[in-house]
Order: sequence, then structure tokens, then C-alpha cells
Amino acid sequence: MRTLIQGGWVVGFDGQGHELLRDGVVVYEEDRIIHVGYRFDGQADRTIDARGKLVSPGFINCHTHAGSNAAHIFLMDHTKADYFGSNFIAYGAGRRGAGNARSKERADVEQKYGLWSAIRGGATTMLDVGTRFPEPFLEMVGSLGARVYMGPGYRSSAYAFDDEGRVVWEPDEAAGLAGLERAVAFARQHDGAQDGRVRCMLFPGQLDTCSEELLRATRRAADETGLKISLHVAMNQVEFYKILNETRRTPIEYVQSIGFLGPDVLLGHCVFHNRHSWCHYPYGDDLRILADSGASVAHAPYKYAKMGIMLESLARYRALGINVCLGTDTFPEDLIAEMRIAGAMCRFADGSFRVGSPREVFDCATLAGAKFLGRDDLGRLAPGAKADLLIINLGGTAYGAVRDPIKSLVDAGSERDIETIVVDGRTLVENRQPLVLDEAALLREVQASGEQMWAEVPSWHWRGATADEMVPLSYPLRTSER
Repeated sequence: MRTLIQGGWVVGFDGQGHELLRDGVVVYEEDRIIHVGYRFDGQADRTIDARGKLVSPGFINCHTHAGSNAAHIFLMDHTKADYFGSNFIAYGAGRRGAGNARSKERADVEQKYGLWSAIRGGATTMLDVGTRFPEPFLEMVGSLGARVYMGPGYRSSAYAFDDEGRVVWEPDEAAGLAGLERAVAFARQHDGAQDGRVRCMLFPGQLDTCSEELLRATRRAADETGLKISLHVAMNQVEFYKILNETRRTPIEYVQSIGFLGPDVLLGHCVFHNRHSWCHYPYGDDLRILADSGASVAHAPYKYAKMGIMLESLARYRALGINVCLGTDTFPEDLIAEMRIAGAMCRFADGSFRVGSPREVFDCATLAGAKFLGRDDLGRLAPGAKADLLIINLGGTAYGAVRDPIKSLVDAGSERDIETIVVDGRTLVENRQPLVLDEAALLREVQASGEQMWAEVPSWHWRGATADEMVPLSYPLRTSER
């Protein structure tokens, strides 16, 4: 079926970058865009009136963890003060031998919600880092119509807490190498599944949980298979100083020294380079190493802003030629909000309002992800590109007068303004209504699952704390009439 969208602001593509067309036209047929311009003389089976709206390429969310919604509340666990930016360990690890907060996660609830939340947040392509329960997740990708890069995660050490609340690393080299073998086997079987919307990658865990042997083996596997790699690197100070102490190199220097980096590598977060204000390590030039390697960075600004940490800075990375993509990591998975926060934190970091422009962050959410993936058919509206697009209502009271739709979107928009979401030519959301699942039922299941998880916190916490002790409510809870 041929669909014509007309009358709105269109984010076109001129072969080099985005351009704006006022009262433009986009036409797509089946899974491909066939026309972008100011008029279309052919016939269309369906016409959509987009006056007062923005017709945008779908966003590319380059760092998600689909099943972590109920657990991510522990990111700000106030009972621990020794994380140095690594608060994810509060829900990524439990007491030795006791599992963790996500041990009873269900793919058909938590991961389904994470996948759907990312779609609702504007992502027509997403990278699910270290996919839990990959086989059922793959089936959900098919039923929901998503475009996902995925693969099971693996590592050669696991985090745990001892009885004094100290983080320890428990090595298991054999498990890491076996995990890599499973990831490669999964990719051989499933890469290109769901009509090509599922692509596979290699997802070793965090740098401080992967041995040099495992990283070198991953590099060899990527070279042999052509699979891309995503690894959390320079993500917190615990890792920074652990790697520095053990190797006499910063995390970025270390992965470069073992031949791991390259254009096929996406580094998750990559915040703590040697000249970051939290590190104060004046020796070397991590950002130059990154730029020279061709590796990309997945930036999740809100996750770090919540911890009082900034990327220092988006403008500096980009000025060196480092390809910076956007991701959400935790929740909410609203890429419009991530654009706004990325720009604001860049200005804080540089002390200048002339950096972190709406154009820069919009590029990070679209073209940068496509560049890393090697896809000239994603992140843009152009003939031959995939029919992955969004229609965003710019008519809400938050916007007022709109002169530049990209500036208005970044300054005032949110995922709630996204009216229509199309992936591979299939409409998943229309007029804000989901067409592929019962959203209300899913949200009820997610709430029930979260309540169960929070009740079970004492079973895995290192000192048996409750959820209320780890993360108290914002105000005291009144439980009865006075």
C-alpha cells in the first residue's frame, strides 16, 4: 500500500545531512520511502494530513536494557555512599549466592514493557544491550513490529556484595568464554530474523567484568563474523581506578592497547576519560585515542544527570570527530527528553550556550546511530530509506509559536507528542493509540511485577534491607485516618 503524508514540517535528507521542508510531502510504499519533496504527482492509497506536525525519521536508541524498569529505582540507593557513579550495582548484584533484583524477571512482562516503552519514546531502531531471555524476546520483537539489534550478554566476572556491603568480583573465565560461544551461535541462527528487523551483535558485559582473554576472543569473533560489538567502558570511577591500578592504563587506553577498538565498536557511556573533572588524571589523551580508533559512544545523559555526572562534553567529543549516539539506558525511554538533557548538560559542562544545539542532539538521535550501524537506510527520510518514521504534534500548549520545529521539539517536546510511529512500513501507533498490543493490560502486569520485586528485596540485599530502606518514598506514607 502506498501512503502519502503531507502538509507538515518534514525532516528531509539532502545526501549529507538533514534539511527542513515546510509543508512537505513524504510517500512510502511497503517498507520503503519512495519520495520526499514538496509535491507528488503519483497515486496514493492513503493520505495523512500532517499540518501542524513534524514528520521525522524514527530515532535510534543505541543503549537500552529492556527489563530493568522496576529495578532501576535502586539507581539512587541512598544507603550506599561508595559507588563513585556506579549505582547500577545496587540492583545488578546481590548478596553472595542470593541472586539479584532481576532474578525472577519475565520476558513477557518486564522486557516486553521495556521494548514497547522504547518504541513509545520514538525509537524505531534500538540496541538492547545484553538481552536477557533472547529467544522469547526475539519473538516479541516480531509481534510488536520493532527493529532491534540484540544478543545475549556474557562476562567473565560477576558482581556481588559481601556481608559488609563491599562490592567484590567473582571470576568465572569459563563462563565468559562459553557465553561468547552462545552469543555467536545465537547470531548465526537469528541474525536477519523477523524480515530483517532483528540483527545481532556481541555484548560483553562491563569492562571490569571482562578479562583480557575474553575481550581478545570477542575481537576475534567480531572480525570473523562481521558482528558489531557494544561494551560498557569508562562508565564509573570504580572501573576507572580498578583498571588503572591493574593495568597502569585508563580504561580507554587499555581497550586500545589490546586491539579491541575500531569502527565496529560502540562504547556504552564512555564518560570517565582521563581529563574528566572527576578523574583528574592528566597523563595521556583518551578522547584523541577514541577519535583515532573510529569507535562510537552511546551517550545516556539522563541516567548520569540523575547521579550529578556530566559527559565532558558532547561538544568536545564531536569536535574531535567522535561519533556520539544517544541512548536511554534506564527509564523513561523518551529520546526527545534525552536530546534536551544532552544539550543542557553539554552547556553546563562547557559553560557556554553556543554548544549542545538542537541540531547536534537531533543528529545524535538519528544519523549517528545509523553511522555506527553502517545503515544508510535508517535515521533519515530519503528515497530508498526504510519507512521508519514519526509524526509528532507540535500544536500543544508547550510549544506556542513554532518557527524552527527542531528547536521547538528539543526545547518543549516529549514522547507524549508522538502521534504516529511507523516501523518498516507498519504502523505501530496511530493517533497515539497502540495498534499491536493492549497497553493498559501490559502496564497492569508491569505494576504487579514491580510490587513483587520490591517485596523480595530483603532476600538478596547484603544486609536484608527493604525497598523502603534503600530508596525511601519522597514523603512519609500515611497509612490510616488520623
